[in-house]
Amino acid sequence: MERPFSQACENNKDVILTVLKKYCMNVDYLLEIGSGTGQHAAYFSQQLPHLQWQPTDREENLAAVQSWLDW
Repeated sequence: MERPFSQACENNKDVILTVLKKYCMNVDYLLEIGSGTGQHAAYFSQQLPHLQWQPTDREENLAAVQSWLDW
């Protein structure tokens, strides 16, 4: 399966990461609702290794999310 790609995810990941670092440094678990392509889940889980990141989405999108997490 080819990994899906969203340019919007690439464009906003660092801005979102700045906010997550501000509010989630003392958090152990994070539930992401609507993970889409999975790009954010893969990026943020690497950048915030103290968090157990739980991506979620509709069943038909889970393979795409997993493809990013496996990468």
